[in-house]
Amino acid sequence: MYTRKQKKQMRDRVSEINARFTEIASLIESEKRSMTADEVVEKDALKLEKEVIELRLLQSDRGQLTREQISNDRAFDMMIGSIVHGRALEDESLKALRTTDGKMEGMIIPATRAIQDTDSVDPLVPLTIGDIIEPLEKGLILSRLGLKLQYGMKGTWQFPVVAGVEASLEGETIEISDTTIDISKISPSPKRAAIAIPISNRAINQSNGVIRQIVLTQIHMSVARLLNKWMFSPTKITSIASEGCFVNPKAQISGTINWDNVVALECDVMATGVNMEDATGAYVCNAKVYAKLKTTSKDKGSGQMLIGADGKMNGYPVYVTEYVKADTLNFGVFSYEMLGQFGDASLIYDPYTGAKRNLVYFVYNADFDLFTLRPEAFGTLTITP
Repeated sequence: MYTRKQKKQMRDRVSEINARFTEIASLIESEKRSMTADEVVEKDALKLEKEVIELRLLQSDRGQLTREQISNDRAFDMMIGSIVHGRALEDESLKALRTTDGKMEGMIIPATRAIQDTDSVDPLVPLTIGDIIEPLEKGLILSRLGLKLQYGMKGTWQFPVVAGVEASLEGETIEISDTTIDISKISPSPKRAAIAIPISNRAINQSNGVIRQIVLTQIHMSVARLLNKWMFSPTKITSIASEGCFVNPKAQISGTINWDNVVALECDVMATGVNMEDATGAYVCNAKVYAKLKTTSKDKGSGQMLIGADGKMNGYPVYVTEYVKADTLNFGVFSYEMLGQFGDASLIYDPYTGAKRNLVYFVYNADFDLFTLRPEAFGTLTITP
């Protein structure tokens, strides 16, 4: 555990590294050139040093759980232990979790923005069990796109859609005709997202307060993977799923990766009348295309790449996920993509399905839907050789 003085020194060093990054970026921009070999080596060394410091700070902070976190973890473990060993639930805070027949096998948990915001999941603090090795991710970026997420809704959502109305110039006494306003209702159809998380009885007995964090973290990550795949897949992920925003985008062009086509993709979306000023516009591609964007010059002689030193291209952020179609550059205004969770999310304890293998299952069920309000707000550049 680090002292307060040591933590301050580490944070000060991170600030110094960030200042040096800014200094290098400003120098490159002012001289209109690429990074030199020495600058690349320095940048990589500083980046590694910064990551190590941040990991140390994170690990130090993880040991300082709040009283609420400790209470929640203790209550969760008490509940699971009572179920496993058939004990009565004496704690007043747990009695409400019983079912009507007196057997407490399930609970209702709220679905919040943390479901899709993987960065906000509480960190794990393994004690008597080993570290959790997280799976390789294909790019979970929903939390950064600015989607309008609604959660805990009852029934269905209703979004009135009003067609654009244009005024006309008329003479002083000329009667004007009625203006037609097309109003329709968009009603999504929720789909059930189901997750079964197996945990051994030994882990429950030896967890000493982290079972809740393990279960909730894996639920958050599992739902995030599903929603990212659902949204960015170029085809419907299942027959019952609605189409993601890049299944049938209105703006579709093809060509090589160059500055003209990058701008043309944005302008094709802009030409449909989409509101471009809500700060949710972004480019999305896979890692292979991202590498091409970083190494392709905007024009001869400038030394500037398509993706600038600030990580943006054409004024918009560029996000990477392997769920998009290969060899495409996608653009969208993501406030036109709706994501919703309906009703309560339930977590059921199942001690029977995996009994032969000494496993219990935590089964999560929740209803989600994803809907593209305006296909005109999305476009794809199919990259040709």
